[in-house]
Amino acid sequence: MNKSARWIGDENFKPNYVTNALKVIKGHEGVSSEPGHNQPASLSNGLESGIDRMTLVQLPASDLRRAVAFYVEVVGMGLEYPERPIESHAFLQTVPRIGPGLHILETPDSEFRHLHGSVNGVLEEYAALYIQSLDRLRSRLQQAGAEIVTEPEAGYMSFFDPEGHLIGAYERSDSEMKDRFESNMTGFRHVQMHVRDPLEAAAFHEDALGFARVASHMDAIYMQVNSGEVNQPMIRLVQAADPDHPLFMHWMLDGQPKHALELHSKNIGALKEQVIARGGSMKEELEFTGCGGYLKLYTPDGHYIWVNQDRSYCDY
Repeated sequence: MNKSARWIGDENFKPNYVTNALKVIKGHEGVSSEPGHNQPASLSNGLESGIDRMTLVQLPASDLRRAVAFYVEVVGMGLEYPERPIESHAFLQTVPRIGPGLHILETPDSEFRHLHGSVNGVLEEYAALYIQSLDRLRSRLQQAGAEIVTEPEAGYMSFFDPEGHLIGAYERSDSEMKDRFESNMTGFRHVQMHVRDPLEAAAFHEDALGFARVASHMDAIYMQVNSGEVNQPMIRLVQAADPDHPLFMHWMLDGQPKHALELHSKNIGALKEQVIARGGSMKEELEFTGCGGYLKLYTPDGHYIWVNQDRSYCDY
């Protein structure tokens, strides 16, 4: 594996200047010094508004250094910016990066929470990974002293990471995709969203966000972006154990909601109208900065999600 993408040293944990792009992701205002980048953008650019890819899966960590070391040395991911010291968060990726990355954010104990929950009385993972070799992963988990919840069987296993997040892992059988990676982790298979009514939630994801329904089972409906992008995870919609109080796909950080899922659209202005028309909501205005635009939405079930519009699709 490319050592520069994997290696972690003490210098990665020194205080670091946070760029404007990272301030936006972290929830702060981003201001560009380049002319025109802080000018208001038109709300719609005429492009398709449907979600065309998932860009980030996010997790809280009470011990950032421990979490990053686990996902790099045990799970087999790489640091996306190995030259950048880590202060309060870290971006990880498959090697090479194909599909969404993992963003881990240090979260104080008072705001930390797990994102997994029970489905039909059984504890199920929030995120499931694709892995080249479950045997290799199991060996590294044992060496690290991690708790294995489900032993490898029929191409699946599950475990707790050091932060107590329940994570699933599926051995990848698609050799054409599998061979493109150096890392043992080859992507995310799905993230799980607890909803009041899976059928109603599926309709929102189809009609408002442009997802496609790819599979339905007794206890879940699987949704995926409908753009042709490769290595895109599914969203697994499951019935909430308590429909009146679903387990939300976000947590609090510095007193503000922090999304666990970030998506991308070429036209967040038009997407905003679709979201509102189909029962979603927003408590913040569209945000345009030097690195693009952000739509921060709540689904009808109350899940807080960010949708990024890349700067190349912003008309300023």
